[in-house]
Amino acid sequence: MCFLETDDRVRKFFVQVWKICLNSLAFFPILSLVSILGLTLPAFLLSLFFSRDIAFSILEIITFLFLICFYLKLFSKRRLSEIAILTYWCISISTLIIFFLIDLKLVIIFQFALILIYALKYINRFNKFRDFLTKSTESLAFINVFDGIFCGILIYFLQNLNLVESILINVSQYFLTNYGISENQINNWFSILIILILPSILSTIKSIVSIKIFKKVNKVDVPKGRTLWNVYATMFITSFLWYYIYLYYFFSKAMNSETVLVIDILTFILYIVLYSFFWWQIYNMIGYGAKDIKEVIASWLTATMSILLLTVFNQVENELINALSWFLPILIPNLIGEINSQFDTNKYKKKPIRTDKMDRHLYRVQIYCFLTLLMLSIIPKLIEIIWGWKIKVELAKLINSSADWTSEFIASTIIVFFCFILSLIIGRGMIWLLKYFYLDPSKRYYKFEKNKRRKNNV
Repeated sequence: MCFLETDDRVRKFFVQVWKICLNSLAFFPILSLVSILGLTLPAFLLSLFFSRDIAFSILEIITFLFLICFYLKLFSKRRLSEIAILTYWCISISTLIIFFLIDLKLVIIFQFALILIYALKYINRFNKFRDFLTKSTESLAFINVFDGIFCGILIYFLQNLNLVESILINVSQYFLTNYGISENQINNWFSILIILILPSILSTIKSIVSIKIFKKVNKVDVPKGRTLWNVYATMFITSFLWYYIYLYYFFSKAMNSETVLVIDILTFILYIVLYSFFWWQIYNMIGYGAKDIKEVIASWLTATMSILLLTVFNQVENELINALSWFLPILIPNLIGEINSQFDTNKYKKKPIRTDKMDRHLYRVQIYCFLTLLMLSIIPKLIEIIWGWKIKVELAKLINSSADWTSEFIASTIIVFFCFILSLIIGRGMIWLLKYFYLDPSKRYYKFEKNKRRKNNV
């Protein structure tokens, strides 16, 4: 009996250790970055009037006083466990002692992070965000570790550029000697590997594993005939773009040969944390539920046809894109919103009436359509102005050195697809900001009434 009780205690201990490790991996990047950003401004302002040591001492005293006020104001009215209270004060006092006796200034970050942890856990206004973090702990831990390993490898390469250069030279010499492959061909293969194959493989692994972890932990069931393909596709695309950001930072630093280890680490942590906002979108998409397979396939076919059509227009005449960017968003409400006028009322007794869902759909389609066409007009021009590249020509040469019609068409397709994805990201951000500023009842931009069309909102 004693053996069983001991075994149970050991099991519970390891379970607690595992939970602590998961929470650390999931939330450490977010907490560390927010803490650093929260302390940077006051530290900078204090450094304008005082020396570095005095400024940090004043900031530490202010932070500790804030810890006391935070406890008295928010936690004195709540029933906290003795362990929570003891942990709060042990960390607060021990970090204060370490700061002044050992002169370790970075412990102030742990104090600020402690405030964030207790605020997220016990303040009701953070309930929604707390639910997101609780349900996404395992997935965020995997994402942070997966991206952290990749970024760690890039940081290692940045600190050992001579080693990387010698390896590339040896590989180039090996293929040239044994297979007669020229340096230009090797450079093209390397570009395709870095630009296309590597981000695709990493994005696929990251998307499939993280979503499967989320489904398993939260017991998300996908009924027969429905699918989460849109969720997987969205995460794959956002991950793909994010790996481009990692690689762009790496190559920009490598070409300048100016690397500072601390700055590189903080920059990559910033990028990893920012991806959590995309995971929030994935989390919401899973919460909306699985979509009908036929509906998803139809939407993908529509998007593919639209992209190919825009590619053809872009090949024929760029001015046509400029015209479409103004006229197509105006025509969409009539093309889609009035399609019910073509319904055969003689054949069916009931006539279809536009619902709130259709209104939301039209609003989003107009924004995404306008932004896609706008990006398609602006981005190539900006790239040409800033770097002097004609992006379509450069992509066509990368695909095929002869730059024939096929390679130009593929290059145009890539540009249109990139602009489409960028418009989705910017459009969702715009919609969120507009809702935040204009749909707040306290600002009285809109009069809120009972929704009479709710029954039709299907």
